[in-house]
Amino acid sequence: MIMKAPSEMQFRRSLFFLLCAMAAFSVVWLAGCKPEETPRLPGNPGDLQFEGLWIGNTSQMKLAEFEVQNIEEHAYVTRCRLSYMIGDDWRLRDLHNADGLSEIIDRHFSFSLPDQSTVAGTFADTTMLEGSMQIVYGAQVAETITFICVSDSSRNDVIGLSQLLFKLEDKTWHFIQDYDFYYPQTKTIATDSGWIAAGEFATRTSPIIELRAGHLELPAQIPEIFVVGTKQFSPFAADGFEIIIHDPGYYYLPWTTSDTARGQEGSSLNISEILEINTGSSHENLLKFTADFNCKVYREYGQMRHLEGTFTGYVRW
Repeated sequence: MIMKAPSEMQFRRSLFFLLCAMAAFSVVWLAGCKPEETPRLPGNPGDLQFEGLWIGNTSQMKLAEFEVQNIEEHAYVTRCRLSYMIGDDWRLRDLHNADGLSEIIDRHFSFSLPDQSTVAGTFADTTMLEGSMQIVYGAQVAETITFICVSDSSRNDVIGLSQLLFKLEDKTWHFIQDYDFYYPQTKTIATDSGWIAAGEFATRTSPIIELRAGHLELPAQIPEIFVVGTKQFSPFAADGFEIIIHDPGYYYLPWTTSDTARGQEGSSLNISEILEINTGSSHENLLKFTADFNCKVYREYGQMRHLEGTFTGYVRW
């Protein structure tokens, strides 16, 4: 057998290791030469001011809630909680995505729900958010509702949540609309003398306050009397306003401003704000109002008490 010269074998071995080393270097070099990712530019700095919790009312007088978070210099809606009605069916949608349901771009955002319903909103300023939701039911758009939310849920005016703050003699009560127990409602009452419009704040079991106005020939006259200004009391809302208040401890025996013998001398009722709500329907109208009152209230057996407070509620026709 002929043996190869040692120098040739060493050469081939050296060449082999050199090629392996070059191949390994090429892999490392190529890995290190991947194109750098372009840094994402910051969002609109003006959109970062909306971070926080926004809560308000829909055109169905239900609650709407949005949470905004700033993530890497971009503003996102990360949570949406909406309650609404479809016919007699009450629904609550609660969506959350830590990475964002939608980015806020130049004050605007929009996103879709799993059933293809859509939500869109615009921040009017740092205190108010307005928008709408198209509700899809049975693969078709069933209804469009609007909403107005605020960054300060404690404000007691037509932009804030529906609520009732009152003092009855020496007791003070404050009720704010929530998802479970306290809420506004409204109704029109047909009587032999005409129509009565009533805005209420109630619990799940009974009303707390009723602000009534009448008598009207037609419900369409409601916006003629629910306007900003001082109002007159009238027994049983015959040709003016009546307040019925239910002491939270004694719902079964209400107090009322209606007493034909003693009246309301020195009392006052003032509607300080009115907001026309976009219901998305030409067949339904909704007004939100804030009323301040300072008056006497009566009940059976000649009892009388002093009542003062503020009520933000609705009337509909």
